[in-house]
Amino acid sequence: MWSHDEYWEKARLYVRRAQYADSDEGLYPFWMSLAMEFIARAALSKINPVLNADPSQPENIYFALGLEEVGSPKTIPLHAVFVRCVRLVQGFEDSHRRFCDFLGVQRNEELHTGRLAFESLKLQDWLQNYYEVAAILCSHLERSLDDLLGTDEADAARELLRASAEGLQSEVKRSISAHKQVFDSKSEDERQQLSNDAYIRALSNYRSIDLAELEDCPSCDCRGLVTGRAIRRSRPYYDDYRLSEEVTVLAETYACYACGLNLPTASHLRWSGIEPQFIIVLETDLHEQQEFEYYEEYMNE
Repeated sequence: MWSHDEYWEKARLYVRRAQYADSDEGLYPFWMSLAMEFIARAALSKINPVLNADPSQPENIYFALGLEEVGSPKTIPLHAVFVRCVRLVQGFEDSHRRFCDFLGVQRNEELHTGRLAFESLKLQDWLQNYYEVAAILCSHLERSLDDLLGTDEADAARELLRASAEGLQSEVKRSISAHKQVFDSKSEDERQQLSNDAYIRALSNYRSIDLAELEDCPSCDCRGLVTGRAIRRSRPYYDDYRLSEEVTVLAETYACYACGLNLPTASHLRWSGIEPQFIIVLETDLHEQQEFEYYEEYMNE
């Protein structure tokens, strides 16, 4: 019952239920929010069903592996599902996790409080983000939006996403151009001072953040700071009396302290010309890393 096919079919059923409702009624986002959970769980189960098992009881893991029958096996909480999707599903960014957490909060309020959480939710507040996340998860599942939504709604979703991507590209290019124009209008001495101060600030932040890199700004060519999240780690190795690992980092934010350019998501960076990934070497403590990852998934509800 934790197979990706069963999760997928349940998600499709809930999408159909949503489509029976009018799009401006609360039932539409309600059923779609339920479907999103099962699409995400399907994405984890496609890798391995054990990723959905609550590790606090070993019986849940045995059940996921097909080793034991359990009367009521328990899955990980919804927040942990999306945390794992960020780490394991290509293209699923932290901004997508935050959106899914928002839907989860709305769903919980709808089910467990007297508030009608979805009645006041407008389509423009969630539908485009929903389609974007659904497209990423469907791709991971080797499915299409047509498989999930049906041809008509999938066509509408793709058109909305295409317009959104074009709009974001234009937004990023306008922002780069505007910051360049303002920076170039300053005197040479002022630009040099801004560049020096920005480098010192960027270097200071770089030294205090593990997953960061210095990168030339696409607006003013000064050194700015890229931060991101780990997507791959090498096997730890011992060198020069240190236990280290190479970490491949997906770039997610960029800040230039000279001209003020700010790129807040990986999607923004995609249109900026900044390299989407970089590699760093970190000293590692495997025990501390495992403790931190457990806290992030299970204690940060």
